[in-house]
Amino acid sequence: GRSAGQMACREFPRIKEVRAYVTEAPDQKQHVQGADCHDVGDQHWINGNLPLGEGASAELLPIANPMSVHPQYKRHRKSWGINAIGSMVVEVEAEDGTCGAGVSIGGEAGCYIVENHLSRFCEGQDPRNIELMWDQMFRATINYGRKGLPVQALSAVDLALWDLLGKLRREPVYMLLGGATKAILPMYTTCSRPDIGKKLGFVGCKIPCPYGPADGPEGMRKNVEYCQQARELVGEGFPLMLDCYMALTVPYSITLARRLAEPDLHFTWMEEFLPPDEY
Repeated sequence: GRSAGQMACREFPRIKEVRAYVTEAPDQKQHVQGADCHDVGDQHWINGNLPLGEGASAELLPIANPMSVHPQYKRHRKSWGINAIGSMVVEVEAEDGTCGAGVSIGGEAGCYIVENHLSRFCEGQDPRNIELMWDQMFRATINYGRKGLPVQALSAVDLALWDLLGKLRREPVYMLLGGATKAILPMYTTCSRPDIGKKLGFVGCKIPCPYGPADGPEGMRKNVEYCQQARELVGEGFPLMLDCYMALTVPYSITLARRLAEPDLHFTWMEEFLPPDEY
């Protein structure tokens, strides 16, 4: 039989250092792509919304967002600074040199929170104690946190911790969380061209919502028309969803949801239709 010493858990290197960085384009004239999902070209649907279908006009439609109520910021998300806070990358290094990495939105401000506050709850810790570290970071930011930037910074650290633990145990993180549950994961796409998404083999498409309550009944009519065009492009049986990006109100959401649920449209769901403060 094995001795008690042989049965003991192996030693894990402690966390040595937590570092945070911002991403930066080699050429500042270029847009930073990838993780900086908000810092994209003017033609990208995140910033504006291209009309549906082949041969459509190049004119941009609006895209509903929390600032749509203010005309000067209605047209493009970047006009009100959606890209002002860029991405951040967090590295958590163990004593043996193994590094875990996590990415979130947070920019320089998020990096400051990580290095000057959150790092103390990780450095010197056993990297397996992720739940303990998360609880301490969450509780410690109560006087300025609970949503927004502090939670985004915490998220990057949390992701880096899981990445580190997976590397130390030499297995993917999904195995740490209980293992695979299926052989294939169906994926939908988010874009303004559901017809292209269908051709590429995605199982569904989430399209951006162009208009919000500030556009009145005419905006509601145009939203329904837009969704009808999307349904005509992909036909029946292909799941369609609507991305509302916190732009709607409760009454507006209910009215739109009821219309989208009708058989001629048959949308699967609406995403993020209210600001978080209204839930």
